[in-house]
Amino acid sequence: MRLKIAKKELIVFSFVLVVYLCIAIITGLHHEPWADEAQSWLISRDNDVWGIFQAVRYEGTLPAWHYILKFFQVLGLPYNCVFIIPIIFTTIGIILLFLTDAPFLCKILLPFSFYVMYQESVIARQYCLIFPSMMLLVLAYRKRRNKPAMFFLSLIVISMTSSYGLIISCSFMLWELIILIKNHFRSSKEHNELGSSRFHLFFWIAAIILVLSIIISIPPSDCSFRTVSNDNPIISITGAFYKLVDNTISGVVFLIIFIVSLILYFRKHICQALVYTVPLILYMVLFYHQTWHLAYLFFLVVSIMLIFLERPASEANNKEKALHYILGTYFYSLLIIQCAAGFYGAYLELKYPYSPSKDVAEYIKPYVESGASVDNLGYHTVSVQPYFDSNLFSNNPSDKSYYIWSDKYTYDELSSPSADIIIAPYNVYDNPEDQYDMIPFNSFVVYKFSLLRGNSMSVYIKKDLNLNNS
Repeated sequence: MRLKIAKKELIVFSFVLVVYLCIAIITGLHHEPWADEAQSWLISRDNDVWGIFQAVRYEGTLPAWHYILKFFQVLGLPYNCVFIIPIIFTTIGIILLFLTDAPFLCKILLPFSFYVMYQESVIARQYCLIFPSMMLLVLAYRKRRNKPAMFFLSLIVISMTSSYGLIISCSFMLWELIILIKNHFRSSKEHNELGSSRFHLFFWIAAIILVLSIIISIPPSDCSFRTVSNDNPIISITGAFYKLVDNTISGVVFLIIFIVSLILYFRKHICQALVYTVPLILYMVLFYHQTWHLAYLFFLVVSIMLIFLERPASEANNKEKALHYILGTYFYSLLIIQCAAGFYGAYLELKYPYSPSKDVAEYIKPYVESGASVDNLGYHTVSVQPYFDSNLFSNNPSDKSYYIWSDKYTYDELSSPSADIIIAPYNVYDNPEDQYDMIPFNSFVVYKFSLLRGNSMSVYIKKDLNLNNS
């Protein structure tokens, strides 16, 4: 941990931070929030403090992000400026990175990597909290025995970001529990040196908080959300660090090289590294993850690499120095790929709409103001709701404008008689008897070097509908 930064380094770091902020703000101004961003915003907007707590139980997460959104909403932050919030937290993470013992080149490159500069800066979701909280963990880790408060605070903060963060925190706690049990059977002198009563106190406080967090995170029995895992976990998981081509052969080759490299890197701490990483990987492969969730795995691996960073001593043999150089070159090459993906992702964001929600809202707003009824199909259409003060959809089974993942509600049934306007994901609605004119609104999800057509919508307007008779 470094509390002082040399003047020359400070100049370079300031330049890096300014460049990051310029790119992130410009990209954020162009970004159109999609359904997941809108969902969180609406939960915060339409509920009080207790209502938020109840609503997020169906989201499978803790309400920390939603309370942060509520705070900024109370301050008057408009929805089209929501990207400011993740940029604030990512900026904090970059500053904390500068204070770590990370290599100078890492401090320059990491702020421009895909997940830092684009994914967790432009897209306003709770995942933007993981980077600063992991950097706080890196700062606190090596002095955790003497200053346990900061270490366990960082684990609590990580756990509040999502279910992935909760798993990461529990993994670190598991290792500390193993050490405490191991020390319990050592001599009293060693026990006093390695595990102070102060450390024990903070450990058990953090353990209680994490257990309570797990209990709170358990969805209600009527929750309709189902786990989703990628059909090809090799391509998906390796995509967190490497994303040039999408095929299994490339993924397997990379995975073998990457695992061997990590084994060599963590050769003195291999058991510890496995305890920290395997639970998250198993959870992602077996239970649930989406492509954009891989930021957690990326930041976890980067963080433990910084935690166990060892520079070869001057008296080290040539073999050790050569291995250090080879591993350094390999990992920096991967980081450079991440930076290329970050810049290219920002470019794609500026070139293509991420979501058509604002365009759809502006298109239908004159009809809505003149009394037209609107139905929707599918979860992704919730992204239109933030542009209206209250629930827009006449077929919404609840009085809330957000999607409630409960078996009690059915969101894919149209009104009867049919509504004047229907908003649906692209090519989902069949348009029976050709009653409607269809207007497509295209958009593209950005992931590294790829464009995914995931948020496009179609607006169906009755053929006899106009602004005068709606």
